Order: sequence, then structure tokens, then C-alpha cells
Amino acid sequence: MKILCFTPFDLKLKKFDCMYALDENDFYEKILNRKYDVIIVSFDFYSEFINIKDYVHSTVVFLNSYCDSFIYKKVLEVGDYCYTYAEFDKFFLRLEYLQKKILKSKSTVYKRDNLLYNFNTNELYIDSKPVKLSSAENELLKTLIKNKNTYLSKEDILMECDSIESIDSIKVLISHLRKLGIEIENQKNLGYKIKEKE
Repeated sequence: MKILCFTPFDLKLKKFDCMYALDENDFYEKILNRKYDVIIVSFDFYSEFINIKDYVHSTVVFLNSYCDSFIYKKVLEVGDYCYTYAEFDKFFLRLEYLQKKILKSKSTVYKRDNLLYNFNTNELYIDSKPVKLSSAENELLKTLIKNKNTYLSKEDILMECDSIESIDSIKVLISHLRKLGIEIENQKNLGYKIKEKE
């Protein structure tokens, strides 16, 4: 897991592949020249980070001396997590969890009959040909595959998928995936799941 840190001091994350930005210019240069799985940023840099959030496709963790509901709400607009410097143990556990999650997703390819989904690239192939999906379809398919042995209710799907805006759109997205030949079961009062071989 590659981590970029832009914090006022060394976080001593020796267990991880961690790189530090020395100043704002160095931070921008590192962001442009390398892809990172996690970016750890001091909340002091929040207002500048807003300007580049659309170019960052990493998990973003903000650190601050305190994290009240106002700060937490602001963080969630551009990032994923907020921790105080005093919560270092929790923060370290979060990094370990993210590392396991990233390693698992990077090594996983789902294959069934003529369908192949690559978790690393978020690409779907049917009969060895790439299939273009919308971001909502892609996220829904990925969520169904990751939970392939479990029925997911529409509420579960909505909570898991940031790209899906409403419960009503889930049925339309499921219908489109089925038209591509992806077998999705629907059980009343339980929800949806990918149909596995019997």
C-alpha cells in the first residue's frame, strides 16, 4: 500500500510504504507523478485540498488536533476519514485495515462462465471483450460480486454504493446488468445477489 503524507511531523509509519511531502509544491508534484492508495493530510491543508479533490482517486485521511462534528462534516465532503493526533492507535488500525482491503482487491479477479471482472482495474469482460459500464453500474456489480453469497437489500446497496443516488434507480441498474447476461437473483424481502453455479 502506497501512502503519501502531508503532515507537520513524521508519523513513523515504518510498517507501510510511506512518502512525505515537504511542502505544498512538493505535495502537488508527488500527487501528479505517482498513484497513492492512501493520502494522509493535515486539516490545515483542507482549503487547498478542495481545489484538487477531483484529481485524487485515493482514500483520503485528515488529521487534526481535534475533530468535532463541524470538522468531520467538512472532511467527508472531500475525504474519507478524520482522526485526531491523540487517536493514533485507531488511525493505525484503520491503515492496517485499508492495507488488507487494498491487497485483497488487487489480487482478486472474479470469473464465472464467460464473465470476468477485474477488481484492480474495475473492468468487466464478457466473452473476453471489455464492456463499458456507467460508474453506478460498475459499483453495483462490484458490490454484488464482493457479497456474492449474501442477499443485499436496496438499502444495503445504497449504503455501499456512492454512485447510486436513489433506491428507485437500483432496479433500472439491475435490469441493465441482466441484459448484459449477468445473472442476478432477486428474492422478495431479502434483496439481490449474483447467481452462482449450482
